[in-house]
Amino acid sequence: MATHRKIVLGICGSVAAIETPRVVRELSRRGIDVECVMTRSSKRIIHPDVLEWASGNKAITRLTANLEHVRLCGVRGEASLMMICPVTANTISKIANGIGDTPVTAFATTAIGSKIPLILVPAMHLSMYENPFVVDNIKRLKDNGVKFIEPRIEENTAKLANIDEIVDEVLNVIENEPDA
Repeated sequence: MATHRKIVLGICGSVAAIETPRVVRELSRRGIDVECVMTRSSKRIIHPDVLEWASGNKAITRLTANLEHVRLCGVRGEASLMMICPVTANTISKIANGIGDTPVTAFATTAIGSKIPLILVPAMHLSMYENPFVVDNIKRLKDNGVKFIEPRIEENTAKLANIDEIVDEVLNVIENEPDA
């Protein structure tokens, strides 16, 4: 059961980041301990204090000598799953190419290397989502076991999936882990 589970939630600089506190609250209500990690761009959309309020944990906005990414997402790390919600085309492409130059991408590359499940929840303009290079990077990540929660396509935008769908997928993944 997910009552003692910890996940890492990465937040990128998409305007859909305004929905992230609701996602965090819904996960917390289901007994999931959420550690939030933010890119610099996401901090221009939502304040780290909002995520601390929603999760009960101080948001990670930079990597320090405490090696937060290794403690949470390294081999035998504390997290049972990492999700990036919302994830941008930029971050998808960085992760697909093993680039860990932001707190969120460092956590993601560490999670992949440690075989911690990774879920990506895209949100961006449709032209970015349908860019053939981004499409190739999504396929590359899927071929390597990364799960995607597909966006809702509305108004020429790949909008964040419904919050209930996001929460249900997280619960499904962590409750069906071999050691759950």
